[in-house]
Amino acid sequence: MAKLDEIAELLTEEINGFEKNIGRLEKVHEEFKNLPLRPDTSELNALLNEYGNNQKTNIEEHQRLMQMILVKVEKSILLPSWAIKLSWGLLVCVVLVLGFSIYQVSRISMKEEAAFGKGRDSAMGHFQTFLDESPQAKELYQKWREGNGKK
Repeated sequence: MAKLDEIAELLTEEINGFEKNIGRLEKVHEEFKNLPLRPDTSELNALLNEYGNNQKTNIEEHQRLMQMILVKVEKSILLPSWAIKLSWGLLVCVVLVLGFSIYQVSRISMKEEAAFGKGRDSAMGHFQTFLDESPQAKELYQKWREGNGKK
């Protein structure tokens, strides 16, 4: 029986210790209940609202840009590559013809001078031949020249 008394005494001590610990836990629990600790999520809510507004603005901007792109794509004209090459070829031909024409126009005065010199030389040669073949005409010409030279 001594053993039973010993075990009963140990159990009684353990139960008393357990009750003291429960009493302390209840006090701590009551202190925690009375603390004015409330989780404050207002900053988190403000950040989430700001992020949501930014996302909404970004989505609206992307949609607006997409609409502008679609309008530009619908208005664009697709030309075949051969048409573009042909247009460039024609443009090059027009520029070459225009350049050659300007070059030829700029040379007109030189051509006129050359033609005038050639015509003068031809006429002088013709008159010289005529005067060499006809001595009477040469004498009359000399008299005329002397008469005009004195005036």
